[in-house]
Amino acid sequence: MLYELTKAAHLISLFVWIGGMVAVALALRYPALIHMKPLKAYDRAVTTPAMILALIFGILLGVQGGWFTSAWLGIKIVLVLVLSGLHGALVGKLRRAIWDSSDQVVAGGRVFLPVGLGLLVLIVLLVTLKP
Repeated sequence: MLYELTKAAHLISLFVWIGGMVAVALALRYPALIHMKPLKAYDRAVTTPAMILALIFGILLGVQGGWFTSAWLGIKIVLVLVLSGLHGALVGKLRRAIWDSSDQVVAGGRVFLPVGLGLLVLIVLLVTLKP
């Protein structure tokens, strides 16, 4: 029962984290300054804590499942760290766009969404298939 609750908490945290990242990526791709400041506040109050919770619950799942010796989990951890770095890059670009008071497409803004979703697909495949 504890494992299932931990998994549910991990998935909920993950959905909130990825949803926030998608919102920021879309805001950078289709900028409107009026939406960027509230989105930055949302990221700080909701998305970033959700990322931290997803990482904590993921570690707990790894411990409960005894998977830290599995190769697939090592690969997943690397991909999650890259995804976390992508989140940081997105927030940095969002801050710069607000600072510059710019309604123009952020350089590289079109890359964030496909890269992030690609990482997410790889992570889900690793967790589901456990090769």
